[in-house]
Amino acid sequence: MSETRIVGLRTERGWTQERLAEVSGVTVRTVQRLEAGNDVSLDTLTRLAAALEVPVRQLVVEDPEDDDTDGPAAGDDAAARHFAGAARSAWRDIALGVALLVTSPAPVVLLIAGADAGLVPTSVEVAIAIGLGALLAIALVATLHLVRASGRLSPYLPIRQERVRFGARALRWAERLEGVRRRQRTRATAVACAMWVSSPLPLIVVALIEPGRGQGLWIAAATAVLLVVVAAGAFTALRTAWAPYVQAKLAPAVGTRATV
Repeated sequence: MSETRIVGLRTERGWTQERLAEVSGVTVRTVQRLEAGNDVSLDTLTRLAAALEVPVRQLVVEDPEDDDTDGPAAGDDAAARHFAGAARSAWRDIALGVALLVTSPAPVVLLIAGADAGLVPTSVEVAIAIGLGALLAIALVATLHLVRASGRLSPYLPIRQERVRFGARALRWAERLEGVRRRQRTRATAVACAMWVSSPLPLIVVALIEPGRGQGLWIAAATAVLLVVVAAGAFTALRTAWAPYVQAKLAPAVGTRATV
């Protein structure tokens, strides 16, 4: 049995149990059980804390005889697996956001070169304005992905700050997870490095060609290809970084325990 402050925090907002369950994504029965003093998982506490906009530790009424404010909270295997799933989705959003930011200047370069070569039926000034608008739009989409990644991980702030103590079984699971994904991550890193090394080649080839009509457009196209290849390499490398991230967040906390 564990006493919580959920009733007080809920009533301060004028929420019913049904409203709290809806915002936090848990069942009404779970809210009722927790308010009655029954134990629940760390994942449930994390969801409720995020809904009530308070740290997890503020949900629990501490026992004065067992005060350990500097010690980590207890976590279970389900919370570790939920965190891993959130981290995988978050790193995919991060990878896509970074890739979009890298490629965002490409429309400006192509539109300016196209207008200068007469392929785009507008002046260079208008092409610059359109290109900058496209750049801002791409950057906005990239920012939304990065914000969404932060939102996916925000309910797990105690785990990210390594203030949660898991059992040894969670450590073994995290190690197996990272081990299974290591080959994929190594292959992705090798592919990304190959992309980054080869990305300047089109620009070098174009620069070595004897100057002639339309060379500016070819240079712009080669620059855009360079940006796209670099972005693809960043996406390939970053989207596989979630497994070592999860292990890094779980392992230090787990390593402090001597028992399962």
